[in-house]
Amino acid sequence: MSFHEHKLWQDAYVTLMDTHEAFEGQFEDDGPACRQAGKEIVEQVLTSATSLSAKIADGLSRLDRRFGRQILMDAVGMVAVVRTHLAVAWGRGILTDETFQKLDGKFDALGIALQQNR
Repeated sequence: MSFHEHKLWQDAYVTLMDTHEAFEGQFEDDGPACRQAGKEIVEQVLTSATSLSAKIADGLSRLDRRFGRQILMDAVGMVAVVRTHLAVAWGRGILTDETFQKLDGKFDALGIALQQNR
C-alpha cells in the first residue's frame, strides 16, 4: 500500500492543508516589521508541519517495519515541535483562539494516532 492510501498520512496531509489555509492572507495590511516577524513565525509552523507529513510518509514507505516504526516514533516528537510553533503564533496574536484550538487539537490527535499505529 502506498503511503498516500494510509489514513495516518491522509490525516497529516489534511491537517497540513488546514494549517496553510489558516495563514492565508495574513499580514497584508500590517507594517513591514510586523509583516516580517509574523512571516517568520508562519514559516516555522508551515515548515515543521510539512516536515511532519514527510516524516510520516517516510515511515509508512519503509519495507523494514521496525525501522519504519522508529521513524513514526520520531514523528511524535515532531508533533510537539509543530504544536509549539502554533502556540507561538497564537501567543503573538497571529492565530485566533478558535483557529489555534482547532489546529492544536488536530495535531494532538495525530500524535496520539502515531503512537497507536501498529
